[in-house]
Amino acid sequence: MGVHLAPTLRVLREEINTRWPHRDKASDGWIGDAAHQARKSDHNPDADDRSVNAADFDIDGIDPLLVVRHCIEHPSTQYVIYNRLIWSRTRDFRPARYTGSNPHTKHLHVSVSHARALEDSLRPWGVATARAAKLGDRVLQAGCKGSDVRELQTLANRLGARLTADGVFGPKTTAWVRTFQKSKKLTVDAVVGPKTLTALRSATRPPAPQPAGRAPGSRTVRVGSTGEDVAYVKRFVGARRCGPPGTRFDAKTEAGVRWYQRMRGLTDDGIVGRLTWAEMGVRVTY
Repeated sequence: MGVHLAPTLRVLREEINTRWPHRDKASDGWIGDAAHQARKSDHNPDADDRSVNAADFDIDGIDPLLVVRHCIEHPSTQYVIYNRLIWSRTRDFRPARYTGSNPHTKHLHVSVSHARALEDSLRPWGVATARAAKLGDRVLQAGCKGSDVRELQTLANRLGARLTADGVFGPKTTAWVRTFQKSKKLTVDAVVGPKTLTALRSATRPPAPQPAGRAPGSRTVRVGSTGEDVAYVKRFVGARRCGPPGTRFDAKTEAGVRWYQRMRGLTDDGIVGRLTWAEMGVRVTY
């Protein structure tokens, strides 16, 4: 079997997408990049069935704490990391301070068990059907509390609000809504009704995807190649080795690919062919 996201995490991802169809996915991820492959990580494929047992979910436009609550109730979950806290099965999911280099303030991380029955489980997570209010279910104003207020606050933070996503529509949230309404030439009443919500959705909508161009794994790339597959290589290996993001395979990219190939025990020719694509976890189609 090829590299794949553990089925139980696919169920979770689908539930999150169903509950929050407008959410941002820029910080989503599951397959480990070169930095992850250099160390032990649930983002790297299993040795037995090549499953990846970890996934990251962007927090913009969702209620991250609702997701955390449902994850720690699911039997497949091993641990969850969000906003400098970790909930681990080994500690009965009591929250503890997370001191890793990534504070997980832009996304939450979910790792699941490597036991085959648990990683392959299709048991629902309960996120899509949770009874908590979603943004848009009601008009929000000062004094409101709940899951939908946290969604509002995470979207506001994407626009630079710097609010605490505590689910309480307090003075700071009120002041930010007034400022936002004024900037959009709306009625400045600090009430988040249909017009304000539409403006907020529009302001935080992710950019339209660019033409896919060459798909990763569809050809061999080397110095002189250009395209989205080259951009994938540069993102995967990382800016420290390959230089700034871009679609051109230059000398810096070649040096980064050589480093990655040596690290993974491949011939370090600086060319991303079938073996190197496969080592990156990409399905080879040529």
